[in-house]
Amino acid sequence: MRVSDVIQRLLPQGTESGALSHHRCPRWPPDLFAVAATLVTESGCYSSARYTGGLSPTEACFDARYMSQVDSAGRKWSSGHFPDLVQTLWERLLASGPCIVGLRDRADWWDDAMKLLAISDVASVGFGFGEAHPDLSLARWVFEQILRSEVAAGASQIRVGANRVRLPYLPKSLCIAVPPSEVCVQPKTRTPQVGCTVRALSHNLALLPNTGEVKTHWRYAAPWGKGMAEDEPYNILLIPFPYAVVGQCFKSRESTVVTNRRAENRGDRVRNVSFFSIDQLWLDGDDVSDRLSRFICELTKNASRYVQKVHGIVLPEMALRDGMAQTIAQTVAAETGIELFISGVASTNPKNGLKQNRTYCEIFANGHHHASWHQSKHHRWKLDERQVKQYNLGHALRGAETWWEEIDVVDRECSFHVFREGASLVVLVCEDLARVDPVQSVVRAVGPNLVITLLMDGPQLERRWPGRYATVLADDPGSAVLTLTSMGLMRRLDGTSNQIALWKDPKGGAREILLPDGCHGVALSLTPGFEENFCSDWRSDSRASMTLTLSEIFAVRADHSDTAWLNAR
Repeated sequence: MRVSDVIQRLLPQGTESGALSHHRCPRWPPDLFAVAATLVTESGCYSSARYTGGLSPTEACFDARYMSQVDSAGRKWSSGHFPDLVQTLWERLLASGPCIVGLRDRADWWDDAMKLLAISDVASVGFGFGEAHPDLSLARWVFEQILRSEVAAGASQIRVGANRVRLPYLPKSLCIAVPPSEVCVQPKTRTPQVGCTVRALSHNLALLPNTGEVKTHWRYAAPWGKGMAEDEPYNILLIPFPYAVVGQCFKSRESTVVTNRRAENRGDRVRNVSFFSIDQLWLDGDDVSDRLSRFICELTKNASRYVQKVHGIVLPEMALRDGMAQTIAQTVAAETGIELFISGVASTNPKNGLKQNRTYCEIFANGHHHASWHQSKHHRWKLDERQVKQYNLGHALRGAETWWEEIDVVDRECSFHVFREGASLVVLVCEDLARVDPVQSVVRAVGPNLVITLLMDGPQLERRWPGRYATVLADDPGSAVLTLTSMGLMRRLDGTSNQIALWKDPKGGAREILLPDGCHGVALSLTPGFEENFCSDWRSDSRASMTLTLSEIFAVRADHSDTAWLNAR
């Protein structure tokens, strides 16, 4: 693969409107970033001693001249003026067209690609967080385009008119000329401070896989004027519902598949694949939606005695049904003024009739709907014989060594949402925290401030698998990770465990969050702060990276509601 081949693949229509020419450098920073970052990735040059923090003093690249050129050109471009230096570097890159990308020895174009990557990154400061950068014309324009795409998607509370969106691939990519079928570029929140990776080379843009591998969405859903000031707490109420899960909730089904068709025509080798589905019997009964709404409202108001205001509510995996979650979220928001509602839900894919295990997330502004989204689980839960015994499910799941969760996993998508100015979050379901692809790679690239993982699992102990994988994301890219499970499944283990949640952030150790007897929820008070992140070339983000730390924990109970029907302690 030659340099020119990569450029032509990523820019199939050229860099100028109406022509297939590549002579002019792309005038849009994310397009240039996509090309430069792809070249750097596919060549592997970023791991060279020349680009690893001056490891090789005789040929260190990131000197004072490099810093001055990158900063000056990037700032000029971010204010709307295309720098001459970028065109010069691009022409030199084109002149290296016959060079092979995969060469292990240093190539003449490596320096140019690294510098173009850095300049396009500096030019994109504030992309996705436009209100925080009103003086940067490109960032402000991107912000307006994102808001217009939100209008087109039906979001409310948007102040920008629904004019034509000129970033054609929103919300999947910021690029204009580079199609998402090749690669995608999204805004970025945090830069990993460990490891030698391409992710560590940028502060503002993330290079992501093409949409065939995984679709990403970047949405701006922060309530107007709700910046997250340093030391101003953000409070989340965790409700580990359901509090009881009976064995009859697990239903078994077997399917026969052909695993080997023999050429000798001696017959087919077959294997029984065992599936289980989950019947949400905890939601049966009259007026369950209304009763849950009243219960959650009361719990939220009681939590406000400790934290003044509850900003977000989180329920575990499969806690609610899809339409029910929306009804409850809007009822609770109207009565309590919450800004964020997250719950795991069961639904059915209308395209094929298969069951889905998804998240339902909604953001509110002044009690009114602002934005909502779903995200499917990407990996099926595999129950082995040991787990069947641990959860006392032998009467429901019999006759097989392993059982697979019967859900559709076709929607490979991951949504990042700005829930406060300068702060982004992503919500995962169970196995997606542990599996490297497709989700974890994009989570690491974008670096959200907060990763919330909904589980149907046992106690959330630091030594168990959620604690191990939370540590991975806390180290790289430096996200705070919150996992939450239901009391119901924990009770099926030994009846005594009460560690409903686990918190892990890059600044401290893991904290196991307990639900005391007689309580129904736990309120967490999160404290935001800002720290300075550095790229591998030692460029600073000027202390713009937000961190979230867990400062206080309060157990909450619903004092007046009839909670017997919940089977709560």
